[in-house]
Amino acid sequence: MKHNYPAFFETAFDEGYTIEQDGYLYRLFRQDMGKLQVKTGKIVANDPFVMFETEPFEEVFPKGSFSVQLAIAQVQSLSKEEQTDEALEPDERVALARIAFSDKPVVSWKMAVWAESDVSQLGEGEFFGYGVDAGTGSFMDAEACALLEREIEKDEMFYETLTKKMDQTYKHTRSWGLIDIGEGCNVAMFSTGWGDGSYASYIGYDSEGQIARLVTDFYLVAWMGTAEE
Repeated sequence: MKHNYPAFFETAFDEGYTIEQDGYLYRLFRQDMGKLQVKTGKIVANDPFVMFETEPFEEVFPKGSFSVQLAIAQVQSLSKEEQTDEALEPDERVALARIAFSDKPVVSWKMAVWAESDVSQLGEGEFFGYGVDAGTGSFMDAEACALLEREIEKDEMFYETLTKKMDQTYKHTRSWGLIDIGEGCNVAMFSTGWGDGSYASYIGYDSEGQIARLVTDFYLVAWMGTAEE
């Protein structure tokens, strides 16, 4: 299934990006998390607290150390009936998360899938995504994923270590953390939009066909079927 991918996969990370939708105003800002270590070129995106998906995406990504960035939305109701003191304080939600492999402009996008995924079977508005059951998403190298699985298997309390790291950036409805787990591996973890669900990721290519971005969209802003390439 071919989608028309929205411009805000890029512009949402620009300072001052705003959009109105369904009676709400979204003001977005970029949060730089730090550098993710990509050792094998195989990247896993999942909920690190439940580990539903441990297989990497089919695509092989550049190896190295790359910036992880969040587009965080400050969400406010435009309804006068909801303009209480509490409502005037913006609700912050992570709208998108990305790995920036280069600063080159993206000229095309495709859905990130797993080896067993059959995109031809997708219907209108359908996608392949990873399941979230603990309100948290992540990016990690396949080697980091295997190490994280081993650490959790050895000590279930390791989850508390992850939670404490994320709590250092906690603000009401979102948190994030770039967490070292040893052996030169780290995991980028972040709250997922409104919470649990299934979320797709997308690969952006530059004019030379090289991978420039990996973006996960947490669907704060509806776009499928209406966006322009």
